[in-house]
Amino acid sequence: MTQELVKPKIKEAKEFDLNFNNYIEACRWILKEHQYLTIDDTIIDAQTANAIITVYDTLNEYNQGKALFIHIKRFAKFAWKQVRIK
Repeated sequence: MTQELVKPKIKEAKEFDLNFNNYIEACRWILKEHQYLTIDDTIIDAQTANAIITVYDTLNEYNQGKALFIHIKRFAKFAWKQVRIK
């Protein structure tokens, strides 16, 4: 018996019109579409976006405003420290 080669099915890349005002909106889009994006040379996947959104939503309004000015890589590290299992 000969085995036929099975070619993996590759999904066609979706084209998205992405215009975000800040990285929080981008993270919310990542969660909604379950995709990943490169934001300021930092790859943000769905799990990291979830951590960022979880921490951002728990901040008060004053600190949410301050968080928007922090680089996303630094905020992602902070978010992972806050949501880790102790």
